[in-house]
Amino acid sequence: MCGVLGIMGLTNLTRAADLLLLLTHRGQDASGLAWTENGTIKSAKAIGSPARIKVPSLSSPLILGSTRYPTSGKRVVSESDFETFVGPFIRKNLALSHNGNITNMKFLSGKNYDCDSEFLTDLLEDYLNECNDDLPSAIRKLSSAVDGAYSLVGIHNNRLFAYRDSRGFKPLVFGRTTEHVIVASESEVLDMADLKLSRDVYPGELLIFNGMNMESYSIRQNETHTHCFFEFVYFAHPSAIIENQLVYDVRFRLGRALASNYVRMRLDPPDYVVPVPDTSRPAAQALAEALNVPMREIILKNRYLGRTFIARDQDERDNLAKNKYIYLEDKIRGKSILVVDDSIVRGTTARMIVSDLRARGASKVYFAVTCPPQSHPCYYGIDISTDKELIASESGLNEIAQYINADALIYQDLNGLINAIGITDLCLACLDGEYPTEHARYIREQIQNRPADEECRDYERVFEK
Repeated sequence: MCGVLGIMGLTNLTRAADLLLLLTHRGQDASGLAWTENGTIKSAKAIGSPARIKVPSLSSPLILGSTRYPTSGKRVVSESDFETFVGPFIRKNLALSHNGNITNMKFLSGKNYDCDSEFLTDLLEDYLNECNDDLPSAIRKLSSAVDGAYSLVGIHNNRLFAYRDSRGFKPLVFGRTTEHVIVASESEVLDMADLKLSRDVYPGELLIFNGMNMESYSIRQNETHTHCFFEFVYFAHPSAIIENQLVYDVRFRLGRALASNYVRMRLDPPDYVVPVPDTSRPAAQALAEALNVPMREIILKNRYLGRTFIARDQDERDNLAKNKYIYLEDKIRGKSILVVDDSIVRGTTARMIVSDLRARGASKVYFAVTCPPQSHPCYYGIDISTDKELIASESGLNEIAQYINADALIYQDLNGLINAIGITDLCLACLDGEYPTEHARYIREQIQNRPADEECRDYERVFEK
């Protein structure tokens, strides 16, 4: 998961950085901007937020942006990492930003790439050379070769282009006026720029913007779409519109579905429904309304910390979790509390929250989760890439409830999830182990017959084919 941004039309670089800041929730490791200036492509990058990018005081007709969430390679620790780890990547008349994850990078390339975005840039440059610099032909070659998830925004020969893999794993939208075109991972960027959402980039579609003219090429349309369900549950901003679904409404419907599960378990009504900020707030509101009990925000977020889910390692994740929340103790003592969170991945945060509530005098703590148990690794852009990272891969519901020390654990079921999202062509691989692409299935088959590698993601291991 990363955030990508493309802008055509004269725009100040500081303004572009402000728009990219809206995608920080998609990647907080590092960020970068690239722009055209006097016929050349230049860039500036920073560790962490786009607010840290130092750009000159000028405007450019073509700008790319990227926020990095590393699903390949290591975390960025110094400026020396920028060249090979942080997009956008630049090659002569080509620059590229990428959101997703390539599963067969090790298989396709003899070079040891630090980042799959750089790999895609080099691969596309090679195909452009083979295809006499014809972008649609080069993209066709790329889409036939690579396996995985990739939404691309790039600059080629002073044109802005966007391409989304044929399965549509990761979101990509655009809007335009007579003066500007913006392509972004999420629609709230368009809202901030006062552009109306035109539509999603279709899976398998290449868009090329030349001035204010738009060309659309059907590159690869013969695949079943498999949109990442976790975008709706966790990743995307609640104001985003993805596949014509408002993410806020999806999360509200997830709460309604959870309420039905709570009632079926014949649990006593809680005194309060309490969201874990911020992603689960719409679901908690719907759950509280359905149960006819008040919602109280007695867990407050320390807004100076980032997302624990995309922290650098388990030690950092634990430290962030300890400092992430502030509790209203007077509202907790003696109360029965139903906590609502978006997911339980490793169990770190859930266990800590339950412990904190009990330490502050809660009489009972129920824990409701809008996402079903994630029992399989993701190879398409969520950095849960081995079984050992997932508590549900080895533990049943009762064991998880005991581990987090909740009085009851209420998970979303698969039908409730699908109905709430409102579309059926979803990637559910981390829930059911059904991987939609060939090389991901191959990796999974190989993993079953080999011991786990504690130091390496599944798709970063080298398997002979």
